[in-house]
Amino acid sequence: MFKLISSQTVDLTTSKVQEFLNMEASPTERELDPKRVKHLREKAEADHLVPFQWSCAKVDGKTVRMNGQHSSVMLAEYGDDLPSDLKVHIDLYDVDGLDGLALLFRQFDDRKSSRSPLDVSGAYQGLERSLKEVPRASAQVAVQGVVWFRRTIEGAPVPTGDDIYDTFHQKGLHTFIQYAGSLITSKTRELKKIQVLSAVYTTFSANEKVATEFWNSVAKGGDEYSEEDPTTVLAKWLQDAFDKNMKKAPKPAEYYNACVYAWNAYREGKELSKINIKSLI
Repeated sequence: MFKLISSQTVDLTTSKVQEFLNMEASPTERELDPKRVKHLREKAEADHLVPFQWSCAKVDGKTVRMNGQHSSVMLAEYGDDLPSDLKVHIDLYDVDGLDGLALLFRQFDDRKSSRSPLDVSGAYQGLERSLKEVPRASAQVAVQGVVWFRRTIEGAPVPTGDDIYDTFHQKGLHTFIQYAGSLITSKTRELKKIQVLSAVYTTFSANEKVATEFWNSVAKGGDEYSEEDPTTVLAKWLQDAFDKNMKKAPKPAEYYNACVYAWNAYREGKELSKINIKSLI
């Protein structure tokens, strides 16, 4: 229903931006989203732009823009002062009717091909040899836990969005991330929560040896000989939250509170009858 006619890479000029910006839009084109335009401008200002992928289509005797609306709008804001040394790749298709336009539209940035947060996290993780064997999903949530702790508990300035994965390059975190990889398994999915990993990071930083004992016990369901052992009580609380057995789902901060509350009791050698989720933040 569509066929490629031509494909070329050219210098990005003001006239080329205006040509594409003023081209009639395909009826399949997305609505203009100011947030997408802003995102592209931020990439331009950070000098992170790569060649744009624009496309247009000949259908029913006219040429319409298929892909490139947001980038051409953003670039037009620069006027004659475009970012230097940029290229744009332009594809021209011959399309058979409106149904062909819809099918062609689906080929650009399709959801299954787009980079997920896990893909981005894995890219940064892959640069660190010592983290090669850590399961990517576990490493991702470990880093997210560190960032959540620093932002929420310490009130420290932290990166946002995909920039948080630059945290992988902090060598002092590698032992913690490696431990998180061994702690989180298919049998301990209740531990795979950002705020739980934030608590693991807090306790691990305080006393690695004791924290390892504590969390290994939680992962196994607690102390099999004591229902009031803090690890047993916390393990049951986390499992109930995961299985949605609670009347009211815990808020994110309450997961952190529950874990640290049980940890404090464990360090003090106290028994628990229940978890207090309001004790910290």
